[in-house]
Amino acid sequence: MPDKEQIALQPVAVVGAGLMGTAVAAAHIRCSIPVVLYDTAETALAAAAQRIDEKLNCPFERQFLHCSSSLDEVKNCPVIIETIPEKLRLKQKLYRQITNGNSSGETLLLTNTSTISVTTLAETLEEDWQRRFCGFHFFHPVLERSIIELIPGKNTAAEAAEAAQQHALRIGKKPITVGDTPGFFVNRILHPYLAAALSLLEQGESWQKIERTATGFGMKKGPFQLIDEIGLDVVLHGGWVLYKAFPDRVKPSPLLLQLVESGNLGVKTGRGIRETSAQQKKPDTSLSENEIIRHLFGSMYSEAKRCLAEGVIASELDADTASVEALGFPQFRGGIISWGSKTLP
Repeated sequence: MPDKEQIALQPVAVVGAGLMGTAVAAAHIRCSIPVVLYDTAETALAAAAQRIDEKLNCPFERQFLHCSSSLDEVKNCPVIIETIPEKLRLKQKLYRQITNGNSSGETLLLTNTSTISVTTLAETLEEDWQRRFCGFHFFHPVLERSIIELIPGKNTAAEAAEAAQQHALRIGKKPITVGDTPGFFVNRILHPYLAAALSLLEQGESWQKIERTATGFGMKKGPFQLIDEIGLDVVLHGGWVLYKAFPDRVKPSPLLLQLVESGNLGVKTGRGIRETSAQQKKPDTSLSENEIIRHLFGSMYSEAKRCLAEGVIASELDADTASVEALGFPQFRGGIISWGSKTLP
């Protein structure tokens, strides 16, 4: 594994100059860590510096960012963080390109995957690279969320997991180790919350009432704002992954599927749940705010308890911390496990 001095003297490579990649780059630059930002799209690279300026809310020293369309420059970095779209074959093709002809026994290869098994992603890598491959899942918005899900795969070496932990701490993030299961921990508990909100909307509640109830409960963002910002297509993809893994309790949302097929993907297309639902005049049902709260967060609590029972997350404290710091669950309520164990039967 790369030692601390080696990492300190060399830039970190971030592969993918999209919204997530530039946010991950900004998180490093904020800590005065130089970044090689790689992408094959020149337009994305051309816009990267301005995006990072906007994320940091100030101009940064440009010597901390080097944009490149050459993988040779990526291969020279002791830490490589992949942030490209959630497509198994696309990611595996990239890993082959990075590792071919790169026999360095020190490079740490991290993936920002949010849904795909780390062990599955590593299957096409040579054994030595599998040992140095680890999940490293950031959360939106990257600069505001203080934790990272650390996901060792089946063949990830203990030294690689430790090096990934140290790198998370280096950029001011708290690493929480979770199991290599579909959705890991945070998306496992996020999906029931979003699915419950969509179900309430389909049953006749207005999106405004659901959103008000969630933020009144203490969430930093309501479920529909979150869906629109993440991207309806991304949420749908994550739902399909969980549906394949847990078909007995995960059901795809017809409304979400319809909106994605219509090209309404949220912030990135200018129309999402809130804009399309505003045109549909639905009377609110008779559900009280307390009933809506139990519907939204009861499902999240049940999934968190399952994850604890399965060993996906090590402790109630880690589960509470992840719910607060990754999802914006209200801290004054103690976290999802603390709240649910006191509130729900």
